[in-house]
Amino acid sequence: MNTMENKIIKSKKAQVSLEFSFLFLAILLASIITISHFLSQNFTKDDKVISDVENAAKTAVILANSGYNGINPNVTLIYGGISWSGNKKNIYIYISPKSYITPEIKNFIVSYIYNVTKINQSEYNITVNP
Repeated sequence: MNTMENKIIKSKKAQVSLEFSFLFLAILLASIITISHFLSQNFTKDDKVISDVENAAKTAVILANSGYNGINPNVTLIYGGISWSGNKKNIYIYISPKSYITPEIKNFIVSYIYNVTKINQSEYNITVNP
């Protein structure tokens, strides 16, 4: 092979590689747009708030168990879960054992959730062990 044929072969390989890269980029972009559209259509602001509240509630229970802010529950508190009303504006946090959840612990958990998540207190009502 002479040098001219080598240049043509290398040029074709480079062009195929470039075309493949553009095709891959187009497919990737279309996938990202589709996923983004799906998520924006199926998850609302309220869903994000509930997720944030759940994470903050778990952290608040861990902090309460560690004696944070002078809280002494005398037992290990267990985060039991979260539920919400149909309109997702009333959020309920379940912690056990219920008999050891004092008003001080409830207030700490609710205050911690509002402070960390920065959600509007007049829009969302958080209750511990309803």
